[in-house]
Amino acid sequence: MTYRFKKKLGQNFLHDANIARKIIDLAALTAGEPVFEIGPGNGFLTAFLLRAPAPVTAIETDTDLLPVLRQRFSTCQENEFNLVHGDVLKSDLEDELGDVYQRHGKICVVANIPYQITTPIIFLLIRYRHLFSRAVLMMQEEVAARILAAPGSKSYGRLSIMTSLFCQTMPGFSVSPSCFYPQPRVWSRVVLLHFLSQPSCQISDVEWLGDLVKRLFSQRRKKIINPLSNWKLTLERSQLAELLLQNGFSPDCRAETMTVSELCRLAELLKFYKNQ
Repeated sequence: MTYRFKKKLGQNFLHDANIARKIIDLAALTAGEPVFEIGPGNGFLTAFLLRAPAPVTAIETDTDLLPVLRQRFSTCQENEFNLVHGDVLKSDLEDELGDVYQRHGKICVVANIPYQITTPIIFLLIRYRHLFSRAVLMMQEEVAARILAAPGSKSYGRLSIMTSLFCQTMPGFSVSPSCFYPQPRVWSRVVLLHFLSQPSCQISDVEWLGDLVKRLFSQRRKKIINPLSNWKLTLERSQLAELLLQNGFSPDCRAETMTVSELCRLAELLKFYKNQ
């Protein structure tokens, strides 16, 4: 059947067998280890996963690709290949993967994910991190740089901070546009995220930390006293400055230079002054 690629879904199908084998090697799957594949597309990478061998649960949002995938893997048993129709960002992964987790233990995510929704997908995986051991993700090189960025660098921001807090990251390898059809305009990178059993820094309220980081990095080059003033805190600017100084923070420092540990400590300090 003829398939028309959908630009709105960010479809760039991998067709390079060498890259698929490198993804499998990086995932280092053990026999029978369950895999969750986001956006299997035409099933090119799925076929390599099934040869691993690994039982695959794949979620695909494109209705037109469902018969392609069902036909390609028609000889597979349900415990080998389970195809789910849905939008991963609207899915309750506890419902979709809970049984797999109960039967087989933690799941490895392997995916060539649409570039325009890479960040939301990573935050979704972090939210359900108790289900996963690790994730091997193909993404735009620029997004990978943000994940791997250190404080003080241009790419450092919310994505760097939240992945560093919940994952151990490895840079993996870069992938040329020629390895896909249609070809994207940019280079890609496969990144390995190992989900930590505990956050790398002590934090009692992850949602509050996320709000704080989002606020600070909305004015990343401003002194932190500026975005924190006139925000949802019960402190006047002068009180806030005094509190920061008393706890070892300079009101004149900038968010882009703060480490994950410092940001967690700041969140723990300011949570007592939230405007209810």
